[in-house]
Amino acid sequence: MLKNFKLSFSSQVLLALSVGIFTGLFFGEKVAWLNIVGMAFIKLLQVAIIPYIVLSLVTGVGSLSYEQSREIAKKFILMLLSLWALTLITIFSMAHAFPLWESKDFFSTSQIAKIPQVNYLDLYIPSNPFKSLSENTVPAIVVFSLLLGISLVSIKEKQQFLNPATVLLEAFNKITKGIVRFLPIGIFAISASAAGTIAADDFEKLQIYFTVYIVTALILAFWIIPFFISAITPFKYADIIQGCRSILITAFASGNLFILIPVMSEACNDIFEKHKLRTPDSDKYNEIIIPIAFNFPAVGKLLAFTFLLFSAWFSNTELDSGQQASLAFNGLFSLFASVHISIPFLLSYLHLPSDMYQLYLSGDILTKRFATLASAVFLISFTLSSTAYLLGLIEIKIKKILLFLGSSLLAISFSVLLTQTFFTHFFTTEIDASEKLKQMQVDWEAPQKILYNLQDTNKNQLSMPTPEAIVKRGILRIGYNPARVPFSFYNNEHKLVGFDIEMTNHLSSSLGVSLEFIPFTQAKNLYQALDNLQIDMVISGVHISSEYLNSVLYTQPTLNLTTAVIVKDYRKKEFSDYSKFTKSTHLKLATMDHYPRLTYIKQMFPNIEIQKIDNPKIFFNAPENTFDGFISSIEEGMTLVMLHPKYTVSFDPTRIQRFPIGYAVQKNNLALQAMLNSWLEIQKSTGNKEHLYDYWIQGKGASKHKTRWSILQNIINNPEKQ
Repeated sequence: MLKNFKLSFSSQVLLALSVGIFTGLFFGEKVAWLNIVGMAFIKLLQVAIIPYIVLSLVTGVGSLSYEQSREIAKKFILMLLSLWALTLITIFSMAHAFPLWESKDFFSTSQIAKIPQVNYLDLYIPSNPFKSLSENTVPAIVVFSLLLGISLVSIKEKQQFLNPATVLLEAFNKITKGIVRFLPIGIFAISASAAGTIAADDFEKLQIYFTVYIVTALILAFWIIPFFISAITPFKYADIIQGCRSILITAFASGNLFILIPVMSEACNDIFEKHKLRTPDSDKYNEIIIPIAFNFPAVGKLLAFTFLLFSAWFSNTELDSGQQASLAFNGLFSLFASVHISIPFLLSYLHLPSDMYQLYLSGDILTKRFATLASAVFLISFTLSSTAYLLGLIEIKIKKILLFLGSSLLAISFSVLLTQTFFTHFFTTEIDASEKLKQMQVDWEAPQKILYNLQDTNKNQLSMPTPEAIVKRGILRIGYNPARVPFSFYNNEHKLVGFDIEMTNHLSSSLGVSLEFIPFTQAKNLYQALDNLQIDMVISGVHISSEYLNSVLYTQPTLNLTTAVIVKDYRKKEFSDYSKFTKSTHLKLATMDHYPRLTYIKQMFPNIEIQKIDNPKIFFNAPENTFDGFISSIEEGMTLVMLHPKYTVSFDPTRIQRFPIGYAVQKNNLALQAMLNSWLEIQKSTGNKEHLYDYWIQGKGASKHKTRWSILQNIINNPEKQ
């Protein structure tokens, strides 16, 4: 009896997923290498997808007669656009169910990356189809395929092309099916790697995606689409949901819509028969529409937008209404291809992390079933409505339409509210990001001490602190600002840390000297001590500013920062578009430094008052409405708002202003300036500066890496139990 026992393919996939998750939980990070196997499988899946979609569209459209295509095209497209619009409105509305996860984190270069203008001509016009094919420009490929298919409609000898094309299409289908046979192996590798390496907070966010995805799919499958069809056709809600119950169950269980095409055609015929509307024409249209519509993005594919909106939320990327509209328009065309092509394309288009695609694949085995269920409802409903439209059976009754719209709005609103309430009660939405900052440590230690009082010396008795004099003295005296995170600040162990602190630690090792740090809060006092030769150099994100060009010598820039404004959370949008500010706008802004274009701002906007302060705490601790904002840099501002979570960093992405920071030395100390410039070049060429930038500015590795919990490590080999 056991010899005849054989698991179905869907059962094999589910078993592979379960075993993969258990393997990841058991071995933890030891199975991270399986990610390579998973990625290899992903690439194999994509081998035949583009050729398949080209031939599928060409043969599907080209096989129609001229009369069929002319009659079907207009009504087919109108019904398709209507259902697409309803689906997209539902998906983008359900995106509001993602919780207000207030996540303050380090600066990322993606925040200021200039988004290149999309060349819509290249994106949609296949002027060179081979170039579009080689670059996976999916919208252009789809347009090319549709044009070729449409052109075949009126060609008499088209069968000479369609016959071999159909054979080739079957060959591509066999390639895909051959690769899909190994799907359990790919799913095992992907799920094991993900379960073994995914962080706890990332997994929590992934559960949020599953919840929103499933709720959205169920609303579309069991409310929006069937009720819309019942509102405009003679057919009832029960005809689709109850009458096609076996098809929907099979679609959900198998996760395969293709195998159900003949069954769905017959089911549509039966529904027409039930209402005594079945004719030879209705049978003909049902048989034609389903296989053609199968090539167009159904609800299951459109649900990929849920993942893209989740990816934007997950990576703290806010998509405005224009970007969402662009995503919907361009995404529709890209989804003519497989989601395995379109999702990487759309992630790149939106400048979202490309590795999010692996998260999509990890959850695909679960979401795919709900996607197939929704797609089955979509195809049946679309075929019924299109055929009814072609036969003149569409009934537009205002009362029914209004009832449908009102009930749909209520259903979506209730679902968003219920889902958000669920997240609020069962998920943690407050993360103390400041702990990451407070726990940061320097990797490169150096002998140092902190002096809180300068020695009162006579400038005339002191010699210029040239590199030779500093080495001979054995001490490098550095003035710093203790409140300039992430350049120089105290961590929770009250150790002086930061980008500039670690840089000078490396400098002390290069010179073979110890360090003396002297804290200052005012730039003028720092530069006065520098001029009096009481300190050798000034650090802490020193602005290379025209304000002090006559007072000090600056080194070459250590970094280039980006001007921004720190404001209360609720005012973020107000400061994200500078064009809204006019000469009559009254604002009071605080700042610690002289930023680029401040003089211009004062001249152009006489009602904007800019007040210099010595410490950011003055701004954050000021009474309500004292300041409208604090001029800073995005890089520094992101760390400041981690410490003050009620504030956020805002800037106008269309008016990025960069400015350099570096170090300062005494205005006549050319020798020390030259030495520091040479040393900075070495730090740049060896990659040390980039490494410190990644850690202190972007926070990469800021959280101490903890080995992922695993059964093997934490239960079986737990040293505490031995």
